[in-house]
Amino acid sequence: MFGQLKNNRGFRRFLLRGMEKVTLEVGWLSLAHNLLKQATNDLICMLIEDHQCTFPF
Repeated sequence: MFGQLKNNRGFRRFLLRGMEKVTLEVGWLSLAHNLLKQATNDLICMLIEDHQCTFPF
């Protein structure tokens, strides 16, 4: 996941300081990563018109 964030999303360094804040930032990055994966999955399923379509993460 971190390699994908660094390469595909342009993430280079944390914006916040402190372990609690960095943990929160990692959580937000993970949430965004998973939402983008789900949106891609939904788009693929819509394009192939299979409403039962589910791809595992």
